[in-house]
Amino acid sequence: MTLPENLPPSVKLGMDNFNFSFSMAKNVLTDIDSEYSQLTDRIDNILDSEKFFVANVPVLRSIMALNPSASDLKKLSKALHRLSDLTDRHTELSGKINLIKTVNDNPHWFVSSFGDFSKELDKDIDDFFEQDLSD
Repeated sequence: MTLPENLPPSVKLGMDNFNFSFSMAKNVLTDIDSEYSQLTDRIDNILDSEKFFVANVPVLRSIMALNPSASDLKKLSKALHRLSDLTDRHTELSGKINLIKTVNDNPHWFVSSFGDFSKELDKDIDDFFEQDLSD
């Protein structure tokens, strides 16, 4: 039994002869040029969109300069998606580490910059006036 999607054995798959038409080639070129131009415009719109800049840098343009395949871009997309879940927490922890290191490296600066001495100052003033000045 021969299924409809199977070619009969008598049909050759290769072509040995064909008629070439320069006018048909020009028509096909026009169609291909038009589609190519439309795709180029769409790609450029994406690459130039500030929505996709990272730190005001058009990183997509740099990536596309490497001439990646569709597979490369899909892998990169997956990697970026995975990174997006990690970066906020990583940045938060980095800030905390830097703060702790600053406090450990320069505690006097930290205390003088962020300390609230209003209660101690009031107490010192009260103590000063309560002193016995006869000494």
